[in-house]
Amino acid sequence: MDDIKTDEFLEFFEENKDRVWIFLDTETLGLNPQKHQLTEVAVKALKVAEGSYQEISHYHEKIKLLSVTRLRLGMPFRGKGLSYRDIMKMTNYGEPIGGRDYVEEKQVLTELLAFIANFEDPIIVAHNAPFDMRYLNGRYSAYYPNERPFDEYEVLDTLKVMRKYFTALIATESKRFNHRWLTDSEKQHILEMRRIRKSLQKKKKKRMSLRLGNVADSLGIDSSGWHSARFDVDTLISTTEHMIKLFIENSGKSLYPEKYFL
Repeated sequence: MDDIKTDEFLEFFEENKDRVWIFLDTETLGLNPQKHQLTEVAVKALKVAEGSYQEISHYHEKIKLLSVTRLRLGMPFRGKGLSYRDIMKMTNYGEPIGGRDYVEEKQVLTELLAFIANFEDPIIVAHNAPFDMRYLNGRYSAYYPNERPFDEYEVLDTLKVMRKYFTALIATESKRFNHRWLTDSEKQHILEMRRIRKSLQKKKKKRMSLRLGNVADSLGIDSSGWHSARFDVDTLISTTEHMIKLFIENSGKSLYPEKYFL
């Protein structure tokens, strides 16, 4: 199996650090944008400065329930998985939002698009980005048929980055033999990689769980507000910063991905 290096991602980061990075998260009432509405959208626009992200601007709104959603809420739930009420409880739907009223979905989509368009050549960053972008385009098309404006922007999927580089880094470094002649910092590094791996391998499974809350927890980042779009954006920013720091600290090393992550 060919080795990889985090330097590949660091090159991308270096080449694009002068652009605006827009971290995004959505909450929805299902997996199908043709059937289920958005309930929350949050984005933060940042620039890279002094090795970390500095906020430029942000946008965050909770969305009113559509009439069809209210109609379904009044019906007995007989489907599989979580009901609308379960999802609303999990995502803290109904909580106050800065003393403001919730906003119509169509207005939020229009305002979000205007927010993104305010920046020249931005990168949209999301965890499992294809889902968020498919949902935004799908809901936008519900109001403006055949229009998919969010496709115009470059997107970075942090889940894809983690699958390729982060898991390879953790797997490779956690397997290193803790020789007695290693420095104390090297020994601590190996122990930390083993701790992160153990934290991500839920129920002793081989595959590391890369759900955002799980990764954040493994890196010592607070994820207690997970499943709220506003909180998830902050968590994603902190997680991405920590991941890039790990990549820099381990640059130049050959990493060997395990087959169940390919």
